[in-house]
Amino acid sequence: MRLLNVSILTAGFIGLTLLPLSNAEAGSSKWHNSDYSGCSSNSGSSNTDLCESALGENIYDLVDDGVQSGTDPFSSNITVGGVNISVSAWSDTYGNKDDIVVDAKLEKISDYYGYGVTNDDWETYYNPDHAIDNVNKVNGNVTDFDFVLLSFDQAVTVSGASFSWIYSNSDSQVSVAALDSISGLTSGSQTWNDIVADALTTASYDIENCDYVEHRADFEISDTSQYWLIGAYNTVFGNIGGYVGNDAFKLSSVGFSIANESPPAPSTEVSEPTTLGLLLAGVFVVAWRRKNTQRST
Repeated sequence: MRLLNVSILTAGFIGLTLLPLSNAEAGSSKWHNSDYSGCSSNSGSSNTDLCESALGENIYDLVDDGVQSGTDPFSSNITVGGVNISVSAWSDTYGNKDDIVVDAKLEKISDYYGYGVTNDDWETYYNPDHAIDNVNKVNGNVTDFDFVLLSFDQAVTVSGASFSWIYSNSDSQVSVAALDSISGLTSGSQTWNDIVADALTTASYDIENCDYVEHRADFEISDTSQYWLIGAYNTVFGNIGGYVGNDAFKLSSVGFSIANESPPAPSTEVSEPTTLGLLLAGVFVVAWRRKNTQRST
């Protein structure tokens, strides 16, 4: 059963302070801490699924546990399951007519709604621009794809994510990637196609619309990595037939398991047949020696 204190966030939680790293330390340290209002879904369909299973062995609740902004987990004071975590925002918004990926602004959408992203392509603080989205609200602008990067201080497998809010209750997807390195992401010269080409694995998944608990997506990925991208549906990561342009959500928690770096040591126990064989061999040696001793006398 999924823990409700992870899934159901209340507006009464204590506000969290984000501790930005310097640009030299973190690579991306942009963030806002704003209490947005007017966040509502554009679909009137009701929830039909009850999501009860846990997201993973460890659950990082961005609102409860807090966020350290940046790409260096070793400088982060956010620890879950013994793993330090930092979070940064990225979008293809170097210019409003190209697809170059640069750092964006990580937005805390109040103590209830979790986190979103605003990029530099004329986005506003209104629904759904401040969410993690691929929604084009600027007339004549190209579609931008917002992502968050979760950096862990050791290799993990991210097993799923939950979202406190989604833009479309009937058709929402999320894309995810495990990266071997973030050098391409932070270079300021690559597109999502370039980043995906060098990724360990990429995929896209439908977001379940759930009763009583947050919306969620389970990731069927076995790869391990220190760097995980989670963002608005982009068919470059994996085309699952969803509509591109209506995906927006606010990230509230991420499930992960820690990689088993070393296999269990082999057993040193001696089996019963082996022990019996050694005893019989000893008896034969003793008998042989006695026989030779009797002959020599």
